[in-house]
This record gives sequence, structure tokens and C-alpha cells, in this order.
Amino acid sequence: MEEDAGKLVHDEFEDCTLVDYNRCGVPLLEIVSEPDFRSAEEVLSYLTELRSILQYIGVSDCKMQEGSLRADVNLSVRPKGQKEFGTRTEMKNLNSFRAIARAIEYEAERQIELLEDGEKVMQETRRWDDNKGYSYAMRSKEDAQDYKYFPEPDLPPI
Repeated sequence: MEEDAGKLVHDEFEDCTLVDYNRCGVPLLEIVSEPDFRSAEEVLSYLTELRSILQYIGVSDCKMQEGSLRADVNLSVRPKGQKEFGTRTEMKNLNSFRAIARAIEYEAERQIELLEDGEKVMQETRRWDDNKGYSYAMRSKEDAQDYKYFPEPDLPPI
């Protein structure tokens, strides 16, 4: 569980970012899956089922367009047969199933092209622009500390 801190708005003006505090203080429930998806279709199937469960038990109305359900995608590619995961990138706050599928397909192809060209995939957070159909780097993530994850000592992991 966490609390929404607001959102950054990048599209209003080219040379600045605005901060929207309308969601501040809204409780968030973060659900983390194992790194076990092989395609955008698998991810969408999982999210469709998850959305149905959350709606059925009354946890959320899951209206992605209103921000009551969002998804972050962490993605890495690796050659067939390789056991170690590749370097992951994270795309934040995707707000439609269409955007999720397009972002996954784009990012997988981007990483494959980098590796085939002998380049490295950088561990970073990327922003998906659904209108333009591509992502761009927002900030780099050197290690786990950069993710600013702080476990709540009074809440055990489940």
C-alpha cells in the first residue's frame, strides 16, 4: 500500500512540467507480478483477469482513463536459452490496455535492436507517448536504491 503523491503533466507545454496534486493522499494498492510474461498478449490477459477480480470484489472501479487503474511495465529481453534476465526498463503509469500492448511491443523491439547493434540497454524509466507510438528516457536507474523503495516496517509482505 502507498499513497498517491500526484502526477507530473508533460504534454501541456514543451519547455516545462506541471504538477497535478488532485490525487494527493489517495490510497494506492500496488500489485507486483513475477517476471513471467512472454508477450503483450499474456500481459493483457493477466490484466483483464485482474481487473475483473478487482471490480468484482469492489476494490476499484478500474477506470483506467480516470486513473483508478494504472500499470507500470518492467521489461527486459534475453536470448533464447539464457537464464539471466536482461537489463530492464520501466514504463510508468500506462493508462489503457492499448497503450500497454503498444508500449510492450515497442520496448521489446527497441531493446532487441540495441542488442543486435552491439549496444547496451540502459536501466532507466521511460515515458510512453501513445500518440507518437514511442518511448523516451525520463531518468536512469543505476541500482535498486534509485527506485526509492522503502518497505513499511509495520506491514509484512504478502
